[in-house]
Amino acid sequence: MSPTEEHNEDFEKTHLLIPSVTPGWSLDAWKYLPKARRAGQVLPVIIMAHGLCANKLMGLAPYAETFASLGYAVVVFDYRRWGASAGTPRHIVYVSEQLDDYRTVIKYCRQQPEFDPHKVILWGTSFSGGHVVTLASERELNLSAVIAQCPYLGTGPSTKFSWTFVKILWKGVQDVVRQTLGLRPTYIPAVAHPGEVGYLTAPGCKDSMIGIATDKRDFPNEVSASSLFELPFYNPNASGARITCPVLIVALEHDNLCPISAAVELKTLSPKVELVTIPAGHFDAYPGFPSHNQSLEAMKAFLAEHVPSI
Repeated sequence: MSPTEEHNEDFEKTHLLIPSVTPGWSLDAWKYLPKARRAGQVLPVIIMAHGLCANKLMGLAPYAETFASLGYAVVVFDYRRWGASAGTPRHIVYVSEQLDDYRTVIKYCRQQPEFDPHKVILWGTSFSGGHVVTLASERELNLSAVIAQCPYLGTGPSTKFSWTFVKILWKGVQDVVRQTLGLRPTYIPAVAHPGEVGYLTAPGCKDSMIGIATDKRDFPNEVSASSLFELPFYNPNASGARITCPVLIVALEHDNLCPISAAVELKTLSPKVELVTIPAGHFDAYPGFPSHNQSLEAMKAFLAEHVPSI
């Protein structure tokens, strides 16, 4: 058996390289197909990617395996510059690139004979939860449904002015200058403890982010410092009133990274939004954490209602 293949009694997992819009840069992806699929049968497909500074090795497989066991095809990918996908400089957040990568995978899936082009579902979590909500408003994508877990919807943790904050901003400016000159980016930790220099420094964030990686080597914990300038200009809720398909938001009531207030606001913007709330923190919905099963059950019920599997 190829090292890029995995066989399970319920599904088969294979490795894909999907050409991105940047010539020579491929998106590294996993494809899951349920074994219950009959010859020639086309399947609804769920397209998944991870959140801010994360990659597909960090806890996405259990979701994909569950969905595939229910009869869905699943494609899980890494963005350009992240995980196993191509692209340099590494570990830079460009919202426009990440949205384009979702669009690229959507187009790819619609061209594959095993996938139903009329049953495309997007899945995202945290920052990518914001991406899939944004894409849900693009009518030309003709999506069947969207699932967003603890999504970033334009409102993040409050920032207190401090000397540490000044140092982070200065590193961001340094990074802009260095990249403009074609030099190596200035990097900061993607997650750090409160009071330390880092991108995400909310209490508990560092330990939990590291905790969702089965192998700590799967999470390099770095991001270009100028990436922090992407967030203030990104508001997925801004297009909420134009959402075109059923959207499930699984929001965590004690989320200190993506406040539940933004999810409640999105619910008021579109009748197509279904909101499920769980009394837990941001990372509690991930595999190995206390509220994972509750989040997963909400997703399964939503899928069964709106896009039944085989």
